[in-house]
Amino acid sequence: MKIRVHELAKKYGFENKEFLDILNNIGIDVHSHLAGLTAEQEKIATAYFAKKNDNVVSNNVFIEEETMKKNMDFNDVDDFVEENHTAKKSKNKNKNKSGDENSKEEGKSKKRKKGRRADFVVKKAEQGPEIIEEDGMKIIKIRGEITLGDFADRLGVGSSELIKKLFLKGQMLTINSPISFELAEELAMDYDALVEEEEEIELDFGDKFALEIIDKPEDLVERAPVITIMGHVDHGKTSLLDAIRTTSVASGEAGGITQKIGAYQINKAGRKITFVDTPGHEAFTDMRARGAQVTDIAILVVAADDGVMPQTIEALSHAKAANVPIIVAINKIDKPEANPMRVKQELMEHGLVSVEWGGDTEFVEVSAKAKLNLDTLLDTILITSEILELKANPKKRAKGIVLESRLDPKVGPIADVLIQEGTLKIGEVIVAGESMGKVRALVNDLGAKVQVATVSQPIEIIGFNDVPSAGDTFYVIQNEQHAKRIVEEMAKERKIAEVSRKSISLETLSQQMDNANVKELNLILRADSRGSVEALRDSLLKLSHEEVIVNIIQAASGAITESDVKLAEASNAIIIGFNVRPTTNALKEADSNGVEIRTSNIIYHITEDIEKALTGMLDPEFKEMYSGRIEIKKVFKVSKVGNVAGCVVVDGKVRKESNIRILRNGVIVYEGKLNTLKRYKDDAKEVVAGQECGLGIENFNDIKEGDIVEAFDIIEVKRTLK
Repeated sequence: MKIRVHELAKKYGFENKEFLDILNNIGIDVHSHLAGLTAEQEKIATAYFAKKNDNVVSNNVFIEEETMKKNMDFNDVDDFVEENHTAKKSKNKNKNKSGDENSKEEGKSKKRKKGRRADFVVKKAEQGPEIIEEDGMKIIKIRGEITLGDFADRLGVGSSELIKKLFLKGQMLTINSPISFELAEELAMDYDALVEEEEEIELDFGDKFALEIIDKPEDLVERAPVITIMGHVDHGKTSLLDAIRTTSVASGEAGGITQKIGAYQINKAGRKITFVDTPGHEAFTDMRARGAQVTDIAILVVAADDGVMPQTIEALSHAKAANVPIIVAINKIDKPEANPMRVKQELMEHGLVSVEWGGDTEFVEVSAKAKLNLDTLLDTILITSEILELKANPKKRAKGIVLESRLDPKVGPIADVLIQEGTLKIGEVIVAGESMGKVRALVNDLGAKVQVATVSQPIEIIGFNDVPSAGDTFYVIQNEQHAKRIVEEMAKERKIAEVSRKSISLETLSQQMDNANVKELNLILRADSRGSVEALRDSLLKLSHEEVIVNIIQAASGAITESDVKLAEASNAIIIGFNVRPTTNALKEADSNGVEIRTSNIIYHITEDIEKALTGMLDPEFKEMYSGRIEIKKVFKVSKVGNVAGCVVVDGKVRKESNIRILRNGVIVYEGKLNTLKRYKDDAKEVVAGQECGLGIENFNDIKEGDIVEAFDIIEVKRTLK
């Protein structure tokens, strides 16, 4: 029996992705962690790692030393630094205090230093280096105001020394008093130090309020993958979810298998997997349209006896647009008419090629009813999540996504959330969109009350003052005052966004491309038959240009549905219909969300519209067109006006609006515009060859006799896709 790549990777202690790279480097050509190795390939790999281990043994001493350094406790480092610091101070200072006083002061210093170290780790991660040595000069970086105590620590002097210095100057401050940047500069000068103001980095809405600790590698831990199951109606999505839940949740647990919220966790071989139970791909897209990317892996369920159906293709399009890995679960393999091979062939036409056939999509044949190969499906999910290297920091304040929300008449607003970062605790202040509150209770997916919830865990929160919207990001905030300010800002931002939000259309496309520098046109195609779909698709793809491309997100036969409109909204796409019309609900949805639907029964009308739109996306080209020349014969100085010239047109014609350049001995000395152009005493719109005229140059006064004024126009050249 062949050994799988992921089994060998686990044996040698490597991640699947890293192990695949190693195998390819030593000449073993494999592309998937589920691929099997021949006896010869296994022998090559074993020999390679045996040789590798010989080198590792010789370095054991070094590794142990490095590990010991990495595991050194902060307190040990503090004690070491403090002992050295005290020893140096004792050489330069007379001992005027008793031994008891010294030890007492030393203890206080250690305590302060340990407290400061905790602050320093957080602030340094957030702001970068606070103290820099440059050419022997200490440079202290601060942002805005800083307390006197913190500044004394960075300056390396006692806070009492600074308090005394300021008292003598008539300023009575304490260790916790804030000092301005200017005062910090003044104090630093007495200690041969400089103070620099650190630039504040502008962050996005959520980041600037929530998570002040930057992730450190040692704080990141493996998290449970978040899975969404999608597919056609009656292909067994709900049955598969129920089968997984009943086989993975012990009947003796509190709540049995009752699902409390719209997501739940199972345990497989000591590792957790989170399933988001969405009503379908429409809800999946609704969340993504609000900017909430919840899912790590999508499971596409296809019935082995039915094959690929319209909703299967729609679900596939939604998963691809979300850019998440797809695992295909071929369900109902226990049925006599089941044909898994046909499913693989049909999905291959839509870009999903099985690993067995040289592709990169995992196919698992299962039966929800007979509970066949469910463990294989779960193993495939875990292996795929290993490759994705899903990690998060549980030490942060919690952040996550609101999956569902409702108003309970007994307990008030309730939000079902999925935690994506950090740890959530009872009593913490939370914000989600325009709602805020304090966590009063946490209920897990089995209906049990818990005190804390951590990364990738679905949890029910009770404590919001208002019902948040599904898809809102929730954050744990420092205090209620801060939370109120965030809610107010969020309300303002949403109001502005609602007024200014406008979906893409062919008329506004060119302007949006200029503003957003977008060079891709997303389309969703619907036609009356599969043949028409292919013909339309091919015609539109041929319009792609090296600078602008047509991106077909979905192409299918049938009427334009609500699902198409929601996908278009989430992907900023235009819907094109050939010989089909949108449903009533689709029209309402498109109208309320500003999604453009274009329909026609003549194919070249569609291609012409798209070609015009793509042409408008091309960067414009400009061409200079020569107009005429004027020779300056005499220069006159006019008070309050400057120099004006008496001239004659020697070639072509010159208009008042033309661009001009001044040539002196064949060299360009100025480019700009005419200020005045006259014939005798009257203003002139243009002068032609042989005519005399007077002119003044805009923003240029250094004109001389003999200068040549060359007139030209800049015209835009229309570009085409061909």
